[in-house]
Amino acid sequence: MYKNLNATVLGVSGRQSELIELAMTYGFSGLDIDIVDLVKRTQRSEFEKAARYLLSAKMKVSGFETPIDLDADDETFAKELATLHQTLEIAGKTGARAGFLRLPAATDRLPFHEFFDVLRKRVDAIAEIFAKNKVMLGLYFSAALENRENRQFKFIQDVEGFLAFFKACTNPSVGLVIDSFNWTVGGGTFEQLATIPGNRIAALRLADTETIPTIEDASLKMRLLAGTSGVIDNVRIVSILSKAGYEGPITAFGHASNFGGMTRDSIVAKSQDSLDNVLAGAGLPTFTRRPDMIIESTSPLVLEDIGLEA
Repeated sequence: MYKNLNATVLGVSGRQSELIELAMTYGFSGLDIDIVDLVKRTQRSEFEKAARYLLSAKMKVSGFETPIDLDADDETFAKELATLHQTLEIAGKTGARAGFLRLPAATDRLPFHEFFDVLRKRVDAIAEIFAKNKVMLGLYFSAALENRENRQFKFIQDVEGFLAFFKACTNPSVGLVIDSFNWTVGGGTFEQLATIPGNRIAALRLADTETIPTIEDASLKMRLLAGTSGVIDNVRIVSILSKAGYEGPITAFGHASNFGGMTRDSIVAKSQDSLDNVLAGAGLPTFTRRPDMIIESTSPLVLEDIGLEA
């Protein structure tokens, strides 16, 4: 497994070069990117120029949020599906491991079983485009209230439904994003986790919480960095997936609201520490990196200092 940075979820913003610099400075081997922004910049110039910092840094592009809404009406979905070809072509050029796609937790469109069939067909259609570009499609679900409020019909909001949907998908490029908060709140067990082959896991996201809420009470803001309270056994989760052969990204996924008043560097450094502690606890190799290990200077880091071409 390798440490991966998702700056967005942590509330860290910046230009592509700045986020790459932060990731490299604090020992991350990969990062999640904003694929919509990269597509727009590619359209304005060319791919090599738009992705020059990614290419120079040789960072692993672990994933991106897939710009398509599974709960959209048929016409909107068809339009988004059509534009996905160009998006995945660009993602493929970056060597992206996976695109992430959230299954709706609730909907106003159809009851569960009817909606299940509609979405399975949609996911299979999306997966064909991913497979063509050698990118995995990583499905995930949310147990949080914010993602299902004011909707008529329940859909995927627990592990039982999540695994059932995954098993119904026919394209082998479909994988799972394992999120320790959603897995725990959604009633997942360690035994269920151990049945998932490592090569079908697109990404691993780790979080903690003060207490384990019910699905009815779960909120995104309850997500803390792994190891904050130890309520969620992230070490055991990592150990199980390691034994299953998972070798992909491991990402700190605490909610941005829990980092109020902290600088970007402090947030990223704390995220690194969280992941290092989990990996070490699971008996897996890791290495903590600090800015003073890159350059002994009080001046700001520049791209050349960490191996990036300006």
